[in-house]
Amino acid sequence: MPRRIDTDERAVQIAEASLRVLERDGLAGLSVRGVAEEANVATASLRRAFPTQHSLRVHCLELIEERATNRIRALDLTGRAFVDELLAQLLPLDRERRLELVAQIQLGVLALTDAELQPSARRLNDAVDRGCRLAIDVLAEAAELEAGRDLDYEARRLRALLDGVAMHMLWSGDPDDAARMRDTLNRHLDELSRSA
Repeated sequence: MPRRIDTDERAVQIAEASLRVLERDGLAGLSVRGVAEEANVATASLRRAFPTQHSLRVHCLELIEERATNRIRALDLTGRAFVDELLAQLLPLDRERRLELVAQIQLGVLALTDAELQPSARRLNDAVDRGCRLAIDVLAEAAELEAGRDLDYEARRLRALLDGVAMHMLWSGDPDDAARMRDTLNRHLDELSRSA
């Protein structure tokens, strides 16, 4: 008897295929036919799971957030070691994280002109903001942040640096450059614990 695929499992399978299509072909490739082919499902199955392109795009953004959140929650670290690994989950350091970042950028650009997609893109953006604020709070609680620093400002500054490092790593593709970018982020965190 053929195995029936759970609806949630099918939705994840289709969303993961969508991320791959976005990375490989961009928004132009995010068609029902293209995603169905990538997911190895019938177009009717895809349409049952995601009746509109909007629903598929929203699910892609939700999947990116869910995967990063699960990786961060699985970290069994404290202090600076936790912060280093938390930030690493938001950088394109492997195939999965690169795929997520490319898809996030593709859908984020679309959300600039698609009012219906904007709330989902903002939710993902806000989740990254919260991750940066968590990093700063963890450093402060571990006494690894110079006393008197403005935590809100430092979280915003960390986010700006994280975004720049992530984009540089994405565009460069050079492993040595990726190492230099991680070093830039690490030096920033080191400086946060020093007195001026």
